[in-house]
Amino acid sequence: MDCSNTNLSIIQASDFDCVGQVAHHCNLPKLCIAINEALEFDIIPLFCYEFVDDIINNWYIEPGTPDFDKYQKVICGGSYPGCNGKLMRNIGFKKTWIYYAYSRYVLINSFNDTANGTARKNDDHTFYTEFKDLKSLSDKYRNMGHEAYASVHDFLCSNKSSYLKFDDCNCNKSCGCQGSCKCGKTKKMSGIKLSVLSKK
Repeated sequence: MDCSNTNLSIIQASDFDCVGQVAHHCNLPKLCIAINEALEFDIIPLFCYEFVDDIINNWYIEPGTPDFDKYQKVICGGSYPGCNGKLMRNIGFKKTWIYYAYSRYVLINSFNDTANGTARKNDDHTFYTEFKDLKSLSDKYRNMGHEAYASVHDFLCSNKSSYLKFDDCNCNKSCGCQGSCKCGKTKKMSGIKLSVLSKK
């Protein structure tokens, strides 16, 4: 059975242009890890699996097919009239995924697996960035990812009748609400947890 990854073909290195710095000779396996982690631990928990699966299955829908505009609006974003009649901005599902992936990539990219364990990248011509600075950069992109998610979520709430697999429980009441909440949170899974032990 071939369980090869297809997510790198959906989100590519060039998609990070104008979002974050990904070198032309970047480590594609590390970028792939970040893209997959963002899907599994950010995007699916935020949007719910059934909706994400529907979006991915229609990622390459052909122009001219009946649902092309519907999926194009979610994946790529754009302007739309909100519940209150004001023009709103939907940043797009794809860019949301990219922001979350980049927030993970900046942390993953600074470490290498070696025969003796995980090591920081370092050579004679560069100085590595302190982990706290990488963490701060990662958090910045994570926050942007959440703002992007909020814009997509608001779009979906305003157009929920067109997206039947969208879980609308977290929508504002002015846009309607039904069902039980299952989504809307990510799983950060980075950093070190410390606990204080006391002797008795």
